[in-house]
Amino acid sequence: MFRRVPLLVLGAALGAGLIAAGCGGGDGGGGGDATPNPTIPGAPTIEVLAESFSYTPDPIDVVAGDFNVALTSEDQFHDFVIEDVDGLVEASSGDTEEGGFTIDEAGEYTFYCSVPGHRSQGMEGILIVE
Repeated sequence: MFRRVPLLVLGAALGAGLIAAGCGGGDGGGGGDATPNPTIPGAPTIEVLAESFSYTPDPIDVVAGDFNVALTSEDQFHDFVIEDVDGLVEASSGDTEEGGFTIDEAGEYTFYCSVPGHRSQGMEGILIVE
């Protein structure tokens, strides 16, 4: 029995570490290797609200070219990533942060929250570029 206690403690510690590593959270945790985008001076700004694993508005319509996203998070850390487009915007609970994007090709793009577990809970939408 003496030898089992240290193994149980080690197993519990490893399990807790794996759980903590897999959780997104308060100060960041989304976007992978992406870097938050600076705003683009003079570009139109789209206001986006992130809360309860959804975005408002959805869909979002923009004109091809430069635009900024002002992301407001109501409940916890969220980010705004556009599939196949560089960069992201990140906002902590109660904060609004802005970042710019450039998309020159018209079409439909998927945007989502890259914080672990958020996209799988439905936190994604459609960006329509005209």
